[in-house]
Amino acid sequence: MDKWLKKSVIGVDDDESAASQVIEKASQSNANQSKRRKVVRKYDDTYLKMGFTWNEDEKDPRPLCVICYEQLANESMRPNKLLRHAEAKHPELTSKPLDFFKRMLTNLKTGRSVLQRYTSVNEKSLYVSYLISLRIARAGKPYTIGETLVLPAIKDTVKAFFGDKGVKEIESIPLSNNTVTRRIDEMSQWVENRVVERVIESPFFSLQMDESTDVEGLCQLLVFVRYVWNSETHEDMLLCEPISRSTSEEIFNTVDTYITTKGIDWHKCVGICTDGARAMCGRNSSVVTRTLKRNPNVLWTHCSLHRAALVSKHISENLKNVLYISVKMVNFVKSKPLQSRLFEKFCEEMGSNHKTLLLHTEIRWLSRGKVLTRLAELREEVAMFLEGKCDFAKYLRDEEFVLRLTYLADIFSKLNELNLYLQGTEGISIFGVHDKIRGFMKKLALWKNCINNQNYDCFETFQTFIIENEVEVGDGIVSEISEHLNKLKESFEFYFHEEMKVLQQKRWIIDPFQSDMTTGISTKADEELIDLSEDSSLKMNFSTKKLAQFWLSLQPLYPLISAEALKALMPFSSSYKCESGFSTMVGIKSKFRNKLQLSNSLRLKLSNIDINVKFIMENKQAHPSHRSY
Repeated sequence: MDKWLKKSVIGVDDDESAASQVIEKASQSNANQSKRRKVVRKYDDTYLKMGFTWNEDEKDPRPLCVICYEQLANESMRPNKLLRHAEAKHPELTSKPLDFFKRMLTNLKTGRSVLQRYTSVNEKSLYVSYLISLRIARAGKPYTIGETLVLPAIKDTVKAFFGDKGVKEIESIPLSNNTVTRRIDEMSQWVENRVVERVIESPFFSLQMDESTDVEGLCQLLVFVRYVWNSETHEDMLLCEPISRSTSEEIFNTVDTYITTKGIDWHKCVGICTDGARAMCGRNSSVVTRTLKRNPNVLWTHCSLHRAALVSKHISENLKNVLYISVKMVNFVKSKPLQSRLFEKFCEEMGSNHKTLLLHTEIRWLSRGKVLTRLAELREEVAMFLEGKCDFAKYLRDEEFVLRLTYLADIFSKLNELNLYLQGTEGISIFGVHDKIRGFMKKLALWKNCINNQNYDCFETFQTFIIENEVEVGDGIVSEISEHLNKLKESFEFYFHEEMKVLQQKRWIIDPFQSDMTTGISTKADEELIDLSEDSSLKMNFSTKKLAQFWLSLQPLYPLISAEALKALMPFSSSYKCESGFSTMVGIKSKFRNKLQLSNSLRLKLSNIDINVKFIMENKQAHPSHRSY
């Protein structure tokens, strides 16, 4: 209006000062009008004689008719205007006494309280419905358990403690199969959106991926992401999608489509961790090769768990034969329920420390060491139990066989300890993995020297058998064990040497306060590292923080070296998250739920994000009957 007025004045007279005066007068007039409009009229109890109460809003009080429940504007809070409404809308009631309008007011307040209570119960029922659905998803239970078990159990509990009064309100909780499905889908979508938002905001992220077949025979692709949020690194499930074939093209297209659709920048990806399958890491057209075309700076990491499993497979023929026969013995007892029960009863009668053998499996984190150790501890019981049933008993009477058996039990137990560390806690870095493996390689050299010097205390089960039975270890056994330890060391060097060599140049990341260290990036980065190494206050904080958290805190002060450090720390060292996710998948998608859409339930089961249920249920309403909801 001011612009139009100014133009109008200028159009008549080009005098700028005259136009300004006119505008100022108009503004003052508008201000005076607005001041007059800000008068707020208050409600008076005498207005009830005309059939009016008020909305009980102190900021914006408005008259409310107790007959037709019409709410008027604050300007109508005048006796003449209220009387006009009563005469126009309810002329037959204008002569009614005050008691009549008091009864109408009482009815209005009663209806309000009933409606408010009903709405409150429905909101609580909806909230509880979400909470129970979340617990069902995180427990991996069938969705029907809410209606068939949880709700009846709650009703029984409430009835026992509070009587029949509260049972009717409990019945309003919607927990049907379809309702629980919708709740889980909504919460899973909310979690997925939070993960995607955090990944988009993160300066870097890394992926680990693997595929496995579920109970339906469907190939499931599982991808986890590590990202930076709130100055800390976090890990969460990014996607779980079924694929028709586990080819490199389909795996990459599934991941690429998801990342592109969600608006995630491939150039922020600094690492990808997979197993050694050709589809994942082949030279020409693998998932890694296709990823490098999107972002040439991505660092590929071969899962350390898979490499450690490959190392353990290098074994001489004699030791392999002992392992094969031992597995046959265990399977003879464990694979037949009758034999297993008889053996358990036999061990009870013998007073043994253990009653059963452990079943051998090829799954890498179920230790062969535990299987062989248990067999070695129960070798006398097994030999007596197998007498006359098969030819395996004679092997347990052979000293050389038992010596090889006890050695394998010890060495595989030590490999299992390493494997457990590599599975690791959340946020374990590639430097920690290499330090542990480097230490294990040094132990192998130490154990080899001990064996050659006839010092067997490094292998507990092996030494116990020698002492208890006064056995003399022959040169053939010693050389065989020594050769196996040497082969293990060589295998570790073969699978980990190149990666260790590359990361050796980045040792300044795990200890930036050493002298004479360079980054190898640029002169500016070296200058930042020198300034950092001479900062005594940061040196005190270095030992109290996690490595990634320490470098994240330095981003404002030392942007070059902190970014380079994070690029080295962000990649996953193993695909253990995916492997544990597949174990969870087996429990969720069973043969009784083989048509389940896995992604939403699995996300809620594996996610570490706290779900804001009240935010999700905003603007939603629950029905009193879950059967119609």
